[in-house]
Amino acid sequence: MPVKKITKKFNYSKKDLIELVLKIDDYKNFLPWCINSKILTIDKNKDNLKITADLEIGFKTFREVYTSKVLYDNKTSKIEVTSVSGNIKKLSNIWEFEIIDKKSCNVIFFIDIELKNPIINIIFNKFFNYGFEKILNSFEQRARETIKY
Repeated sequence: MPVKKITKKFNYSKKDLIELVLKIDDYKNFLPWCINSKILTIDKNKDNLKITADLEIGFKTFREVYTSKVLYDNKTSKIEVTSVSGNIKKLSNIWEFEIIDKKSCNVIFFIDIELKNPIINIIFNKFFNYGFEKILNSFEQRARETIKY
């Protein structure tokens, strides 16, 4: 099961990057292998945001929909994602944001993931680092395209 943690500087505000990550409905427009993305429910109060969302992931003839729970804690600026259903056996995905200045911040991204199907999990493990970099780069590219100062 792949585990990865990386810290990367982004030249965008913490607020703008948090909003980008929480716009799950837009993932289908820029995230590699994401065929569809849909927010199912949102529960919001002043301290946190709880989202349930579906992502349809696909490559060639393989397609899988999985549901995740996304919790955003406004006090800590942390986004935690866990799997609710689908082909994911275990998912712990955490986004943390540290302000550098008004227009830049560090993003600490952690993921620990395991798929239910052992054969697909072996293939997934071999391509994990490539996929991880591609996904992180897609968020950076999306920020360049959508966040304007």
